[in-house]
Amino acid sequence: MSWQSYIDDQLLAAGFCYASINGHDGSLWACSKGYTVLPEEAIKLAELLGGTSLDSIASTGFLLAGQKYAYTRGEVDDDEGGVPFLQGRCKEEGKSAQGCIIMRTSQAVIIAVHDPAYSGGATFGKVNIEIARIADYFVESGF
Repeated sequence: MSWQSYIDDQLLAAGFCYASINGHDGSLWACSKGYTVLPEEAIKLAELLGGTSLDSIASTGFLLAGQKYAYTRGEVDDDEGGVPFLQGRCKEEGKSAQGCIIMRTSQAVIIAVHDPAYSGGATFGKVNIEIARIADYFVESGF
C-alpha cells in the first residue's frame, strides 16, 4: 500500500477532511489534495511529540498548514507504550468545531483534521480510533 492510500482510503474515508503524513525531517510522504503541512511545522510537531512535555504549546498553540490551533490534550510519555499524540482545536473565526489529531511514530508524523460539518456524521471518537489504528500499524512496521 502506498503512503497516499493511507490518506485517501483510510483517513479521509474515516471522516477526516484533511490529512498528511510527514517524516520527522519535515519531508512530505503523502497528503490530501490541497493540504500542505509546511516542513518546519512537521519538524516542530515531531520534536514536541518526541520530547518529554507539551507545556511549550499549552498557552501559544501550534500551526498546521498555516492554520492556528489551540492545544487541547496530548501525551508524550505514556507509561503503557502508547503512541505519542497531540490534539488541538482550530482558532480561526467560524472554524472552532474543527479539530486535529497528530500522532508520532518512529519515523513519521501522521496529521489529520476533523470537522463535523464535513465528516458526513463521523464522530471525533471514530476518527480518533482510525488514526490510532494507523499509527499503531506504522509503529509495528518500523515506520
